Amino acid sequence: MNRNHLKLIACMSMLIDHIGYVLFPEAELLRIIGRIAMPIFAFFIGEGCLHTRDRKKYFLRLFVLALICQAVYIAESIITGSGMGLYLNILFTFSCSVILCSAFLRLKEDNSLKNRVIFIAAVAVFYAADYLLGYASSETKLNITLDYGIEGIILPLFAVMSTDKRKKLLLFTFGLAFVAERLYGFGTPFFFSAMIPVLLLCFYNGEGGKMKLKYFFYLFYPLHLAAIYGVNILIN
Repeated sequence: MNRNHLKLIACMSMLIDHIGYVLFPEAELLRIIGRIAMPIFAFFIGEGCLHTRDRKKYFLRLFVLALICQAVYIAESIITGSGMGLYLNILFTFSCSVILCSAFLRLKEDNSLKNRVIFIAAVAVFYAADYLLGYASSETKLNITLDYGIEGIILPLFAVMSTDKRKKLLLFTFGLAFVAERLYGFGTPFFFSAMIPVLLLCFYNGEGGKMKLKYFFYLFYPLHLAAIYGVNILIN
């Protein structure tokens, strides 16, 4: 399978997940199927950091798209009065991942004291921010949530630790098992569903695919969110 195939699987999984979350919250199976999406996208965030010509532009594309998607959440919250609190979508998480992966790759290219300090500082800042968000949520009425938290930030890092296909997949499997255990608990249906992408990535051929779908994948996230929340507003 090429990158397009895997990302399309992730998009369908994400669509099912969000339909379950918004329209059918009692249907746990839809949320279980939805756990397939995030690890695939996380793997390709790492791949993107490895192969992009400009990591700063890569970060900015994700961050701007995160802001657009956040507008959808805010609009839905205002219209429905759902009081979601401050929920920061997955693209903010992956924007942080790009910073962390870039710091690691810079260290890998030049193992200087400066780059070691930058990487350690990035890790420390994200862990501190994750703790502070949790503390602020517990101490105030405002529920502040970064989608997938620190676990989501560090997962793409395992996809950039090696350029060897087998080592990369092994490292990513280890990282995903750690993240899935932290998020869902070992042995749960959510845990096993989150590990399915490892099997799919075994068939990844390293190619992008014949069709240029980069901007489709960028646009799919905000558009499918707007469609689902629009349906939810109409039926309620």
